[in-house]
Amino acid sequence: MKIRILRAVAVLVLVSGVSALSGALSGAMTATAADTATTSAAEARSSVSLPPDWYRQGPFSSQEACRTARQEGADRGDYTSASGCYHYDGGQGWPTGWYFDVYLP
Repeated sequence: MKIRILRAVAVLVLVSGVSALSGALSGAMTATAADTATTSAAEARSSVSLPPDWYRQGPFSSQEACRTARQEGADRGDYTSASGCYHYDGGQGWPTGWYFDVYLP
């Protein structure tokens, strides 16, 4: 009789351990899926270089030319907002040069 009780206790411990383990694994799989989704979303954002209503202006041959074009556009009121000039090494269909981004609602 003691053996049966021991077996019943062992089975309960085993079952509770398996359910706890499956819960932990389920949580880990959910976290991994969330990380993958976050990574995929970040990769999608990086492949689309600008948020909606923001547009890249350039390329300009020098930082000074970029600053001048940015200032002239601001003076004319061509855009609502603009980023500072930055150098882009090329890629994703954009040649190497100096750029700034503008917001056009």
